[in-house]
Amino acid sequence: MAHEESGKITLDLSVWTAALVACGVAVVAIAFELGAGSVHASPARVGTAQVEAAEHPLRLTILHTNDLHGQVLPQGKRGGLVALGRRIRQARDEARLAGDAVLLLDAGDLFKGTPEGDFTNGQVVVAWMNRLGYDAAAVGNHEFDHGIEVVQELARAAEFPFLAANLREEASGERPDWLGRQTPLGPLRGAAVLRTVYDARGRAIRVGIVGTTPSDLAQVTLAGLTEGLRAEDEVAALEPVLAALPADLDLVVVVSHSGIARDTRVAERFGSRVHVIVGGHNHKTLPEGQRVGAVLMTQTGAHAAHLGRVRVELPAGEAPRATASLVEPGDDFEALLAPYVAEVQRTFAERVGELREPLRRVTGFASSGLGNLETDLMRELTGAEVALQNKAGIRNDLPAGELSKRDVYEVAPFGNTVVSMQLSGAQLREVLEASLTSEGRMCDVSGLLLRCDPRRPVGQRVLEVTVGGKPLDDSRTYRVATNNFLAGGGDGKVAFTQGSEREDTQRLLRELLEDYLRVNSPVAPPPVEARIVTVD
Repeated sequence: MAHEESGKITLDLSVWTAALVACGVAVVAIAFELGAGSVHASPARVGTAQVEAAEHPLRLTILHTNDLHGQVLPQGKRGGLVALGRRIRQARDEARLAGDAVLLLDAGDLFKGTPEGDFTNGQVVVAWMNRLGYDAAAVGNHEFDHGIEVVQELARAAEFPFLAANLREEASGERPDWLGRQTPLGPLRGAAVLRTVYDARGRAIRVGIVGTTPSDLAQVTLAGLTEGLRAEDEVAALEPVLAALPADLDLVVVVSHSGIARDTRVAERFGSRVHVIVGGHNHKTLPEGQRVGAVLMTQTGAHAAHLGRVRVELPAGEAPRATASLVEPGDDFEALLAPYVAEVQRTFAERVGELREPLRRVTGFASSGLGNLETDLMRELTGAEVALQNKAGIRNDLPAGELSKRDVYEVAPFGNTVVSMQLSGAQLREVLEASLTSEGRMCDVSGLLLRCDPRRPVGQRVLEVTVGGKPLDDSRTYRVATNNFLAGGGDGKVAFTQGSEREDTQRLLRELLEDYLRVNSPVAPPPVEARIVTVD
């Protein structure tokens, strides 16, 4: 969600890839009937082929990932790209032994969020994906966190297409050239790729793979990072693309970084033409998938914790049947990575402090200890009366015990700086209303008390605001601190763009956390002060 200048650490990507692609796993599966949604029959499946198809149905296994966020290392003893690479190879071998054709897809947000992902500008993740033979990837909002040039470099390095049917250049009205790799010309360029894969009997399965990026891309990236690009409504953008797909496809898959709500709209609108949606963006773990009419939607969570598997059976003359499953993570690979991450580890293993108790983030309409601390530090730095930090930008908890630079980095990986400005009381109220539009857009606060009712209509959810113990005065001016993502109108906080006397301190939020821990450790976090109160 925010821009981070690329670091100066230089890593040998060939070493990384050699380490990252190795092998093991248990799979739990639950079957879905996809319902009456039709699958176009291939002209080749006639006569004796129909008899063979009845006895040995065509089957396709779709292996999929989403929201990897550069998770090279495991979280604790589970997950990470080494283990995931191992599991992808094993799952692919299992599928082929069972006679299936296989596809491998990713639903976006490849690299941003860890030192390993950030300091290679995502190249280590793309190199890993190349080695594993990914077939396509959706474009996530965090692909743009280091600028459009970095996305272009990743697309050039990728041996698979980046897809976004709903992404256009403002100037030309066309999809960006870097989306065009391996995709057909015309209306499908940059939007879809056609794959013909073969099962163990040599029978072809023709698949159309279509990609989407979030239609609110401008609101979920730092201001200016996607300048010159326009993300369109998914349903409107997919209509001509799906109409342009060949009529004899056996299956149509949408690989989407648009999130479950928008994927649901796509499934409801195109249930007769789309069969599977491989999703991302929400970090939801859907072990059994989620069915919307005839469409199966999937997500695997995030941070390389799971591999998703969809098994689609195409029996002759019958509706397709699909199986959704997750491959469980393992814990047998830490030694493999150690030699290859030493350079990053030397920097990020440095001790910065100690906590007596954990400091946790909390989603939704409630205050959190970690959010309270971050916003307090922002006020202290700037002298502001009020501070706001988007909860979605707090990416991890701080555990009890000794803390390293990596621990703090994983709380605030986006390189957000602290910005202060003058806002009227009315503008501040507008920011708070924008925060209350959904749990995912809520902010932690400092310097104010907010009473709200999230059940009321949008725009009427703020009931009472006090600043410094006094009611918010719409006509008065307040000094407000926030991060540069929100200051640019991110997450729908448009009122921040109207602020005056703006000052970017150029201080990273994670630097404030580090400095606080260095000076005050060991820190015993106080009880969480309820600064956000919801009315029953």
